[in-house]
Amino acid sequence: MKCWFLLPLLLITVNSSAQVKYFIIPDQAEDYTVNHYKLSTEKLYGVKKNVELFSLTFPGSETIKRSLKQYVDMDLDIVLFSVLPDLSGKSDWIEIKMDSIKSNIITHSNLIRLLSLNTFSDYEQQYRAKNKYFDEYQVIKKIDNKYFASKHCLLQFFAVRNRPSVFQNVFGTINTEQEPITIIEMEQIFKKRYRGSIFPPYSIGESPYSYSSGGFDFLRDRREYLSKVIKLRNDELAYQFWTYTNWHEHRHEFEIDRGIDRFVYLPGQGIIGGSFDFYFYFHRKKLPIGYADFMQNIKEEKVMIADNYK
Repeated sequence: MKCWFLLPLLLITVNSSAQVKYFIIPDQAEDYTVNHYKLSTEKLYGVKKNVELFSLTFPGSETIKRSLKQYVDMDLDIVLFSVLPDLSGKSDWIEIKMDSIKSNIITHSNLIRLLSLNTFSDYEQQYRAKNKYFDEYQVIKKIDNKYFASKHCLLQFFAVRNRPSVFQNVFGTINTEQEPITIIEMEQIFKKRYRGSIFPPYSIGESPYSYSSGGFDFLRDRREYLSKVIKLRNDELAYQFWTYTNWHEHRHEFEIDRGIDRFVYLPGQGIIGGSFDFYFYFHRKKLPIGYADFMQNIKEEKVMIADNYK
């Protein structure tokens, strides 16, 4: 009995000992590019806030190995830091003293290692289901001579591998050569094959034990689907994707696995827009929108896009 009473204390101790890691956004980088975008949340989620994207693009292994120009646009890796708004506060950033966190700063090599592990690029590793990190890593930006750390940050990784649809696309793959399919079209296919089961992206709001999960294999089926090609105002072509996965966490937990569940990729500029339903649905009591609005946003594949590309 005494052991059971001590368990909550043990859990609190373990959680509090976990150290947040920090990555400093460089002004310039030699072997990768950094693109910074601000997305207004007002139209999609009904609050006057912003999401800040830091999209870091690295040349892929084939590009580096072969040093051939034809691989530049088809073999890339993206590290995406998404700074999500503090819905209870006025600022999404906290001034920080670098001396206080210097032992918890991740280096460029640390980031490359994380990238390799989370894009299935290290063939000798045994991979786990988790490949997104919420509030485990924060970004730091420098303004004048002061440093500011994000309050809430999602870190995730993508491998850009452009090739015909016949080739496999594992979870975390951006492939602009896929045959496009919308969420609605996929729903129709799913319902014909798995009658009586809830289409996984629509399981938002359901208890993980209250709905039929037939027809969805969590580890095998998760992937990103190309939905459509978008012509931006400067006539550039961008690619919009949606993430095929379910809602499986309890209501008091973040559905981190969904990440940036719909997103817009612009070759040469990284990820320029998206949606973060996992975060805003968790905080839905603070928003002027409800369940029906979230469902409509999912079905219509609504996203936020950086102002300079609208």
